Amino acid sequence: MTHGRPMIANFVAFTLVLALSAVRVATAQDLATPPANTIAQLKGSWTATLSGVTGCGTTTMLINFTLDATGNGLQTSTVGHSVGCGDTTTSGQFVQVQSFNPDGSGFIAFGCGTGCGFGFHLLVAKNKQLFNLGAQSVPANYLAGLAIRK
Repeated sequence: MTHGRPMIANFVAFTLVLALSAVRVATAQDLATPPANTIAQLKGSWTATLSGVTGCGTTTMLINFTLDATGNGLQTSTVGHSVGCGDTTTSGQFVQVQSFNPDGSGFIAFGCGTGCGFGFHLLVAKNKQLFNLGAQSVPANYLAGLAIRK
C-alpha cells in the first residue's frame, strides 16, 4: 500500500497549488477598484424585515416597497406587530433614499403616518440584491433589518 501514499501526497500538493492560485487571483480581483454604486441601481421592488423597539414597544414589521431611479418610492404594504399597539397594516407611505455614496452606503427613510417615520443607515451588497437597514440613533427607538430585492 505504499504506492498509494505518493499518489495521495501528489494529489494533495496539486490541490494546494490550485487553492493557492485561486487565492492569489481572488486577492488581485478584490484589490481592483469596484465600479461606483448609484441610486438608480436600487430601482425596483423590495421587501424589508425590521425588528426592534419603537414607541409601541417590541416591534416587528414586513414592508413591501418600490424605489424609482431617483431613490423615491412608496410602501405598497406594511404589516407590523408591536406589544403596545398590536397589529397594524398600512400602504401608501413614502420611502426615500436621502443620501447615497459611491461605496453603497447611505441613508433611507420610511414613513409611518403623519409626523411618523423611521430612518436607517444602509449598505448595499456588492450584488445589489440586498441592503442592510442599520438602526438610527434615536432615544427609545431601535429598529434594524434587511431589504431584499424581489
